[in-house]
Amino acid sequence: MLNIIDILKLLDHQSYRSGQDLADLLNVTRSTIHNCISRIEDLGIKIERTHGLGYRLQQPLDLLSKEIIDQNLSADMKSKIESLVCLQEVDSTNRYASELDLPPAGKFSAVVAEKQSAGKGRRGREWVSPFAANLYLSLVWPLEKPLQTTSVLSPSIAIAIAQMINKIGVKNVGVKWPNDISCDNKKLAGILIECSGELNGQCKMIVGAGLNVYMSRYQSINIDQSWTDIESQVPNASYTRNEIAAMLISEITQVLTLFEENKVNDLIKMWPHWDVMKNHQVNLYTEHEVKVGIARGINNDGSLLLETESGEIETIVMGEVSLRSA
Repeated sequence: MLNIIDILKLLDHQSYRSGQDLADLLNVTRSTIHNCISRIEDLGIKIERTHGLGYRLQQPLDLLSKEIIDQNLSADMKSKIESLVCLQEVDSTNRYASELDLPPAGKFSAVVAEKQSAGKGRRGREWVSPFAANLYLSLVWPLEKPLQTTSVLSPSIAIAIAQMINKIGVKNVGVKWPNDISCDNKKLAGILIECSGELNGQCKMIVGAGLNVYMSRYQSINIDQSWTDIESQVPNASYTRNEIAAMLISEITQVLTLFEENKVNDLIKMWPHWDVMKNHQVNLYTEHEVKVGIARGINNDGSLLLETESGEIETIVMGEVSLRSA
């Protein structure tokens, strides 16, 4: 079966390409081209079909490339890569990453995909993952420290990603405990960390990250919360998805290195600057109950400080928070 990436590389949004031309270039039949175009449209990519001219994309497409991502990584970062995989489609990059071999200490493996058919968010929620719209990344890291020390990682990585997004040009970026990055209180990115292995021994850590880049091109997508993307916030951004992918890999890896060296405190100290929940009334959802209180920031191990209705400060290690009006 013809790989749709092969045909997408031959299409652009400025000029038409005839079906016969595509068939000749790819050494397939016109019927195969027709079927492949239909498969591409099923992914949500809009293609103009004009009789006598052929096909063209309605808008530019920014495809991922392992080679280009690698070119945008520093020499130091390249030296730490055990493997870098770029997939057309996968059920979940976290699931795929979980089956990779554990890299040696200090090294990592990374997986990026154009589309996820079963992308995962926290608490088993779906992470909507249309083709070539966003970044879906998972990073495999050999955790050398005890598993119980990892609660600091989600907020640390969230801060690092928020800083990165701000450098790209997005304004009003904030973080929401424990793992969301937002802009004007609309979700822009999220993190999902999963670990397997011994409680006090070496573990395989999977750090998944999803970042909305061109999500606004897929207006028909139904998502049950407010969201935004980089293109909406910075319409003339000069960064490609490949460049942003390299930045995202670098930021996460740098935080993991700092974590292993016990040096993430400087990031945690920056939480108040980025915290969109600070001093707001919130609902905290745990497995068994909903707690109501005021968010008072986080402590040094990344736990949420929640002022309850009785005025006491509770330390929350796990849960999901939503803001509510006062």
